[in-house]
Amino acid sequence: MVQVRSVKHMGAMGAILLALCGALPALAQVAAVQTHVVATGLESPWAVGFLPEGRFLITERPGRLLVLNSQGARVSTVAGVPDVAFVGQGGLLDVAVDSQFASNRTIYLCFGEPGSQPRTNRTALARAQLSANYAQLEKVQVIFRQQPAVESGHHFGCRIAEAPDGTLFLSLGDRFSRRDDAQKLDSHLGKVVRIAKDGSVPKDNPLLGRKDALPEIYSWGHRNSQGLAMGPGGQLWMHEHGPQGGDEINQPQP
Repeated sequence: MVQVRSVKHMGAMGAILLALCGALPALAQVAAVQTHVVATGLESPWAVGFLPEGRFLITERPGRLLVLNSQGARVSTVAGVPDVAFVGQGGLLDVAVDSQFASNRTIYLCFGEPGSQPRTNRTALARAQLSANYAQLEKVQVIFRQQPAVESGHHFGCRIAEAPDGTLFLSLGDRFSRRDDAQKLDSHLGKVVRIAKDGSVPKDNPLLGRKDALPEIYSWGHRNSQGLAMGPGGQLWMHEHGPQGGDEINQPQP
């Protein structure tokens, strides 16, 4: 059974956040942190992905993927981004840079995807290669689609994390209107899924082989997780939005 460790006290939460950043040894230096504006004029920016040579990717929810240099100047607006469902909280959301980007130029995009029926949508994950001139996405392939598509503009989840073994974790919201489905294993709503980089199901997924469960599911019972990261020891950590405050930091375990 999948377990979720939940930390709700601010003292412990602060310690975990610092640990995830590798900052505990430098606790005395936290007060010296300063902010620096790198880029302005962005429209609903949602995620940042760091590229070699100091460049980085920024997603904008209306469906734009930008490449900026280390000074914040725009290098390109990348062409070839999949069509997105820019509705409510949806749109082009997370971007993750493959750990082997230097050799394969692969990135991953999580986004709200229009459904086949009017007004429906779902969370989807695509992989693509970023062209050498940073101007175009090539070999774009949707490798995962949340099932089912629903009529909602809320709770897309949509955070990506690459595990040390090369598999991908993806957080999926309960879409608000279908929140009871977070506890049901026959849908992806309110789940964290684990897939291979080609979209296939890893052979050691915890629910693989169960007839009552979708094989991609790694953890369930979630509301709307939009923070997902691998800790320094290789563990998966996640942030969960609470309904009235009460946000949590959780550690899903198979």
